[in-house]
Amino acid sequence: MKPNIQHHNPNPAYLRALLEQAGLSQRAAARALGVSERMMRYYLVHTDNPNYRPMPYAVQFCLECLAKPD
Repeated sequence: MKPNIQHHNPNPAYLRALLEQAGLSQRAAARALGVSERMMRYYLVHTDNPNYRPMPYAVQFCLECLAKPD
């Protein structure tokens, strides 16, 4: 799998699905991705929430790699 910025999808529902597919908690994913737990929560809240922050594509790509079946 190669990175492609055109596949950027910071939608929290998509990111939560990746977490489930990877079998990771938010805390475990934050550690594996090198982001704070707080930042991970900001990525996963509803987009209407004032704390929402879109996940950068580089972090999303790493999460996709963790979720990819072997």
